[in-house]
Amino acid sequence: MASITEYDGRSSAFTPAAVVVEQVPITLTTSLTQYAIPSGPYMVPTSWRRTHLSTLVNKIISTTSDPSSTGSIPFDFICDSSLLRTTLGEYLESSGLTSETTLNLEYVRSTLPPTRLATYEHDDWVSSVDCSYNLSASNIYTTSSYDGSVRLFSPSKPEEAVYTFSTINKATVQAAKNVSLTQAKWTLDSNAIVTGGMDGRVQLWNISENVDHGTWSSSKKWHGEAHNGPVCAIDVAQGPFGASVLSGGWDGILAIWDDLPSSSPSSSADNVIEAESEHEDHDDDDVEQEDEIASKRRKTTNGRPSKVSSCSKRAPASSSKTGSLDPTMILYHATPASHSVTGSKNVLHPSSRITSLLFETTFSSSDENGGKNPNSAWSAGYNGILKGWDLSSGGSYSRGSTHTL
Repeated sequence: MASITEYDGRSSAFTPAAVVVEQVPITLTTSLTQYAIPSGPYMVPTSWRRTHLSTLVNKIISTTSDPSSTGSIPFDFICDSSLLRTTLGEYLESSGLTSETTLNLEYVRSTLPPTRLATYEHDDWVSSVDCSYNLSASNIYTTSSYDGSVRLFSPSKPEEAVYTFSTINKATVQAAKNVSLTQAKWTLDSNAIVTGGMDGRVQLWNISENVDHGTWSSSKKWHGEAHNGPVCAIDVAQGPFGASVLSGGWDGILAIWDDLPSSSPSSSADNVIEAESEHEDHDDDDVEQEDEIASKRRKTTNGRPSKVSSCSKRAPASSSKTGSLDPTMILYHATPASHSVTGSKNVLHPSSRITSLLFETTFSSSDENGGKNPNSAWSAGYNGILKGWDLSSGGSYSRGSTHTL
């Protein structure tokens, strides 16, 4: 058994103890291969703390590897799934152990506690926080608030918002609906933000920065209404032609919105894109592929026809006008039923409320979809059920599990 004499904290070397001190055997292991040392066991004083153990590990590393390869590295030590924050003797006493017990310590790189950079007060409750995915420049953080505003923050200037825009619209105000925002999420290309609110609206906003002037601007591309209650969750994936948006509401409804650049939004809720004749000429193959993708999702789901955006004439994204967009697909996290008293049909119980949803994460080497699969989604709700959805087959309920509440 290796014996390590007591460390004198006033010097940088190990010196023999002047008096006999109580010692305890320890083993030292790590998952960090570059900092691995012989596991021991080592005999160390019970008066040692994390800093003494860290010095010991660094001392052994310097003798077993190239001394010039690294400097002194602070380590934390885990014993029985807990970080060591006392002396070894105090830990033994609190755990009801004796100094004859061998302590198995795992060491990891120590990290400093987070430092608060700034505080920004909003005018109302903050309902969500998200970060842009643009890795080529400084990431921009966004918040949504119950005052109906979206605010953008830059890490280089965190004490104030670099840009603020309101999502409140006249229709919501005139209808005396709640203008509070519940969600604001960046699209994966970081060129737009999708918002959801207490009024049940899902909206997509184009976001752009004038780097030369240091200013920002926003414009609403489309809004959609598929929920009979507040929107409580949103996720975004990258489809073949644009953003695919998944929204969930208090009404238990999941809505899928496909932002197809070559389709102009329509204000009609009942229009459906008609399949184009196979004999009709197209300028390119993208339109045909787009029709194929849209048609895969235009299927009846859960007894209710899916709705899709429509247009009488196809136009490029740059000519799309701000307007209403119909959902590509509507799904139910829980099956609607008739009200036991009023007899009303398609009534959802309060336990059907959706609490969380997401597009399934992919682990392929390709980044074209931003690491998310726009054809596979999951939803969870108050009813204790987790559901998986295959969106490519018309939203069939593919898999899931029930959680006991």
